[in-house]
Amino acid sequence: MKIELASATTVADLWSEVEPQILAADSLEEAAQALAGGLFDQFEESVVLARVFVTAPFDKLPPANQQIVRRLIDSARAVADLRQTTPVLSLIGTYGQKEDWRDRRRSKDHVGIPLVSSSFISAIPMISRLLKEFGVPVDWVDSHDSEMIVDTIGSEAGVFYVENAATATDSQGRNIIAAQDFVAEHGVKSVFGVGGAYSTAQIAVIVIFCRDQIPRAVAERFVTLAAFFITKTTPQVERGRIFSD
Repeated sequence: MKIELASATTVADLWSEVEPQILAADSLEEAAQALAGGLFDQFEESVVLARVFVTAPFDKLPPANQQIVRRLIDSARAVADLRQTTPVLSLIGTYGQKEDWRDRRRSKDHVGIPLVSSSFISAIPMISRLLKEFGVPVDWVDSHDSEMIVDTIGSEAGVFYVENAATATDSQGRNIIAAQDFVAEHGVKSVFGVGGAYSTAQIAVIVIFCRDQIPRAVAERFVTLAAFFITKTTPQVERGRIFSD
């Protein structure tokens, strides 16, 4: 099915398909993988890649993730800003056209984005735009104030939306989707994300890369999917069961 044909009913039906797996999941990662796979299966005609991210403290990441995040921060000369409690926007669910896109452990460049400071994030156009459109205050990236996140975005957030991945730029003229080789090779047209925050102030984001150019109204129909996911996976998050390993 093409994603442009998605209706509120279609999204509700998709949730009904994946909900049993999500409720049975022992970790947020298992639930996120079920959701990513369900999105791809339902909209295979349109979806190039579906991914789920959540913010998790650096000291709660698997060792392999910590190493990758440290290298990323080191390359940006921002090691001094890293704390054990620094939130890292971490990949926990992924499913797409290529086999390597169906296991988070095979990801090389998007394992985790450390939200160490507003200056660090401003250098990453897609994440900067996503947080802005979700209503995350710039001050939070520096303070990591939990109450600020819960009070500002709650369980439902704004929609991150890029109509044309090949041409969309920010105020500095940078491509919002920096991986233009990926965009060109796989014919990515539109990209959108939906999400919100848990009561623990951890942010969850579902991001979908589409081979069709879709209107914003279609992307907005998936906000309820994110709300369902956050509500039903709260037990895993509150138990600290983010990663399967």
